[in-house]
Amino acid sequence: MPVTLTFPYSQAAGIGRGYFVAANAPGVAGIVTVASTAGDVELRITRYNAPDFVTTVTSGTTFSVSISNIQTIGILALQAATGTLSLITNV
Repeated sequence: MPVTLTFPYSQAAGIGRGYFVAANAPGVAGIVTVASTAGDVELRITRYNAPDFVTTVTSGTTFSVSISNIQTIGILALQAATGTLSLITNV
């Protein structure tokens, strides 16, 4: 059964914050979605035994990625930013 975790964010420019940390390796697989309502942000996903995933999500857009081995998920605000971060997974 899928589990959805949704985190609203509001961060000043240059501020990074972690929103998810896996309890055990190799982490979880799921769909990560960032909806940026204001300001550009950088989505950073660290992964177990796999390359990190980093992408910029521009203001007013939504980005989703299906990815495995998720260890941590974080947002770095490139400008003052607000939006939501969601993770859908079969934990």
